[in-house]
Amino acid sequence: MRNQVWYVALLIGLMCLIRFGLSIFGYAAPHMFMAETGISLASNPQMPYAIRAWAIRDMAIAVLIAIADKTQVKMLLIGCVVIDLTDIISAYLSVKDGLFNTADVGLIQLSSTAIAALILELVAIAILSSKTLENTD
Repeated sequence: MRNQVWYVALLIGLMCLIRFGLSIFGYAAPHMFMAETGISLASNPQMPYAIRAWAIRDMAIAVLIAIADKTQVKMLLIGCVVIDLTDIISAYLSVKDGLFNTADVGLIQLSSTAIAALILELVAIAILSSKTLENTD
C-alpha cells in the first residue's frame, strides 16, 4: 500500500485493520472469540485450532498488503477478494448444512466482517484499475 494516493491507502488501511484486529483477537483468545460469535466449544472442540489458523492467515495477508508497493498491491487485493468470497460461501454452507445453529448468528457476523473487507477491497481494486487505465492513455 506504499506510495498510494490517500483515499486508496485509507481503503486498504481499513481493510488491513479489520483483518489484523479481528485476527489478533481470534488468535489470542479463541475461546472468547467463539463465545462472542456464538460457536459452541463443546460441539466444536477442534475450532480453536481452526480459528488460530485463520487468524495467522489474515495477519500475514494484512502485513503483506501493508508493506506492498504499487505493483504488488492490486494482485494481493485480488487474492483477498477470493479469500473473502470463499469465507462467505463457507459460512453460508456451514449454516445450510446444519453444522452451526442458525439461531447463533456468529458465522453471519463473521461473514459480514468478510463482506466489509470485501467491499473495501473491491473499491480499492476499481480505483487502482481506473488509475492504471488513465496512466496508459
